[in-house]
Amino acid sequence: MKRLMMSLMCLTFLFSFFMVYGQNNSLKINAGNARGRADQRIDFLKKLYIFQVYQDAEYSLRKNTPDDEYFIGIGYNKQLIKRLSLGVDLNYSCLIQDLRLPVNKLGYFNSLGDVFAWRDISKYHLIQVIPSIRVHIISNKFRLGADFSSLGNVSFLKHIEPYNLKASRIEYFSTELYPGIFMGYNRFNLNIGVRAWHWKYRDDAIANNGLKVDPYNPFKMRLSLSYDIYKW
Repeated sequence: MKRLMMSLMCLTFLFSFFMVYGQNNSLKINAGNARGRADQRIDFLKKLYIFQVYQDAEYSLRKNTPDDEYFIGIGYNKQLIKRLSLGVDLNYSCLIQDLRLPVNKLGYFNSLGDVFAWRDISKYHLIQVIPSIRVHIISNKFRLGADFSSLGNVSFLKHIEPYNLKASRIEYFSTELYPGIFMGYNRFNLNIGVRAWHWKYRDDAIANNGLKVDPYNPFKMRLSLSYDIYKW
């Protein structure tokens, strides 16, 4: 009997916490920035190139800056119950990297001239599909809660500088998972997440470690600001 009463109390609490709220839909625009530690594993260069190439790449690590990503897009949110909502975003993103690595100039970019070239700066243009789930701790005009997002990144243009090498190919780039927090007031929302899981697919535009899928996950933080342009 005691267990039954405890179970009923738990169910009552859960029902009151996730009490039915009715439909609440919103269409939003969003923009933001993500910064993360570059993947500085370059030991694989010893097997692919002469040792001088590895030494030059190792020396350049001192000048390396964090990976920088800028994005903008639209999204849709649906409030399922008072404490739970689902959403999906569609973003355009530009990922900027400056870790110095050899470029697959002839094999990937079909560029003639010198076979060997360094990647000083690359700009990867991506489309992101981002489903998310939110648990609302505070749910009224001011909102606060936990957010869990999954990012699927598809690249459609890779641009290597300073050689102006460009390749337009549709390739699956990576999958990322971000737990985080969100806060909002009226129509504005701020989301902050830290990457917890990362599957990076092989990038044949530059020298790589040969792994088709690489689960390495250097630190990365993502910040997004959105505005609800229409609610119904």
